[in-house]
Amino acid sequence: MTAALDQLATNLREWLEFRLDEERRTIEIQAQKASDAKATRLAAQKLEKLQAWNEAQESRKKLRKQRSEQFKSNLFWFGQWLGSGRSGIFVYSISLLSFMAGGGIAMINLPSAIACPQVESLCYLLRLDKSTVILPEEIQKLLLEYERSKNRGRQ
Repeated sequence: MTAALDQLATNLREWLEFRLDEERRTIEIQAQKASDAKATRLAAQKLEKLQAWNEAQESRKKLRKQRSEQFKSNLFWFGQWLGSGRSGIFVYSISLLSFMAGGGIAMINLPSAIACPQVESLCYLLRLDKSTVILPEEIQKLLLEYERSKNRGRQ
């Protein structure tokens, strides 16, 4: 009888181990399916993001091309407007006058010292560094100082 009970216990243990192995396999299969589903879902999301990025790049490319075409069109229109009649003459004369005025101001400020007839003169007003302007009342003083330094050099 003990042999029969031992046999029954062994069979029961084997059956329970078999059921436990089946449960483990079932859990592993379910986990594998869940991870496959999650991986598929993540791959689908990544694919959607890549497609959206590609579409955005295409739209940027189209917009860039459209802007380039618009710029070329505007540039040709401006060139045509500038080269035709009074508008071209007007723009040319305004730019010539502004360059001449800028050159005049630069030429006034270029020398290290300049003599101006009075403080209210345009020469004095356009000068950036007013300390280098020589006024008529300073001329005699500068000439005397120059003569003194010249005489010291000879002695």
